[in-house]
Amino acid sequence: MNELRLIRQAIVLGRHGNFARAAEELNLSQPSVTRGIAALERSLGVRLFDRTRKGVIPTAFGRVLLERGEAVLRSESNLRREIQLLAGLEEGSLAIGAGPYPSEISVASAVARVASAHPRLRIRCTTADPDQVVRDVLAERIDVGIAGVAELEKDARLVVEPLPPLRVVLACRPGHPLAKESRLSLARALEFPLVGTRLRGPQASAAAASSRGAATYPGDPGVPDFVPQILVNSLAVARLVAQGSDAIFPGTAGILADDLAAGRLVTLDCDAPILRTTHGVLYLRDRTLAPAAREFIETLRAVEAEVRAADAPRSDAGPAVSGRRPR
Repeated sequence: MNELRLIRQAIVLGRHGNFARAAEELNLSQPSVTRGIAALERSLGVRLFDRTRKGVIPTAFGRVLLERGEAVLRSESNLRREIQLLAGLEEGSLAIGAGPYPSEISVASAVARVASAHPRLRIRCTTADPDQVVRDVLAERIDVGIAGVAELEKDARLVVEPLPPLRVVLACRPGHPLAKESRLSLARALEFPLVGTRLRGPQASAAAASSRGAATYPGDPGVPDFVPQILVNSLAVARLVAQGSDAIFPGTAGILADDLAAGRLVTLDCDAPILRTTHGVLYLRDRTLAPAAREFIETLRAVEAEVRAADAPRSDAGPAVSGRRPR
C-alpha cells in the first residue's frame, strides 16, 4: 500500500507541476513529497520527473505512470470498498444523489431516518440536475441515485427500480390570470411560463406539444428533453419565482402544502395524465450495494408509500382547490 501512496503523490505532482502546490493538496510538507517521489523513482529504477526552472515536468516514464496510475488507484479504492462492506451500517459510508423533486418528496426524510437509526454512518447527500445524477452513478461518484428514469431501463449498465408515480398539480400566485378559470387544458396553462426542472421522455414530448414557451432537444441517450421557459434546479427558487410572477410551478401535494396553506400559492384546475412523477432508484448493475445503500433504498420506499397514501385522497378527488387557498 506504500507504493500506492507514492503513486498518488506522483499523480498530484504531475497535475500541479509544482512540489509546493502538490504538498498543499496532499496535506504534507514539501520535503515529504520530494522524498516520496525520490523513493518511488528508486523503486522503479527510472526518473519520473525532470526538475526545471519552469516547474516539474514528467519524463516519458512519468507520463506512463500518470496515464496508468489513476486506474491503479481506482482499482485499489474499489477493492477497499468491497472489503469494507463488511463493516456494515455502523462504520460504513453512503453517497446519494437525487434530483430536486425526489429530494423534497422523500429523499430528505429517508436520509433522516437512516441517520437516526445509524448515527455513526457517514452520509453524503447531494441535489443535482437529474442528468447529473445519472452521470454520477455511472462514474461511481455516488452509490445510489434517485431521478427521472424515462428510457433509462434500456441502459444495461444500470439497475433501475421505478418508484410509484405521484400526481403533480400546477400552482400559481393568487391573482394570477388563470386562477379563476376552470377545467384548464395543459395547453392553456402552458401559455404562461413554466418554472421548474427539465422533463424527459414521453412527458417531455407531451409537454412540448402543449407549450409555446419551451424547447426540446435530444438528451444524452437520444431521449427528448423538455426545457421550461424558466429552468431552475432548486424547487425553493421555483416557488419564489411563481409567487412573484405569472410563472406556473408544478409540484406534488406535499411539496406545495406549506405554500398553499399560507396562501402564497394556489392550485389550478388542470389535470392531465402527463402530470405524474416518473422517478426511480438507480445504481450500477455490476457493483455490490453496501448494506447502508440497501437500507436507504428500503427506507426510501417506505417513505414513498407514506407519501402516496397521504396523497391518494387528493388524487381520487381530482385537482385540489382551484384559485384559492384550501380551508
